Amino acid sequence: MIHKLPRPVAVQFQANWLNSDTWHIELRCSDRLPVTDTGYRSIFVPGPRFEGAADVAAYVRSILDEAGKLDEWQRYLEDSRQLKLF
Repeated sequence: MIHKLPRPVAVQFQANWLNSDTWHIELRCSDRLPVTDTGYRSIFVPGPRFEGAADVAAYVRSILDEAGKLDEWQRYLEDSRQLKLF
């Protein structure tokens, strides 16, 4: 069972990062995400992969969706829903 919690994620990106053929994408969230324990993730994607913001958003959604299926993330969600005495 996959639990989804709404977490607003700020996404910033820069094409041709440092005059290269690389895109730099930053994810920021005030809570943990399936791809980062801290709420921040910096991703470098080589090549002219994206046309613009819509493509970057779709890419970010896809990596979050895939990481959200992992057992580790599912255990974290389950544990965070339950109170722990020890």
